[in-house]
Amino acid sequence: MARKKQTTMTCWQCPRYDRDQRHCLDGKTNPSKKSDAVVVAELLGLRALCHYNAFRDSLALRMYFPKAPETVTSSARKLRAKPADITIEILDEETSE
Repeated sequence: MARKKQTTMTCWQCPRYDRDQRHCLDGKTNPSKKSDAVVVAELLGLRALCHYNAFRDSLALRMYFPKAPETVTSSARKLRAKPADITIEILDEETSE
């Protein structure tokens, strides 16, 4: 059985979004980038973020339980593996004439 990719709800799919006036009926915002969600949470508070925002739960953990082990592991930066050094040796072919 194939796993279904988890998708985040956009404002257009939300029942609390007024399409005619193009805004949330609850006055929430749903930024698509994590950096934007962090700025909104810092300036306006966590309540300003939509409940369907992909970053809301991790930001709530970071704000209210900053030293919890789950928070530390979930907000730790994922380090990329350093690419291995590659050595290329070029061999000249000797031509015999």
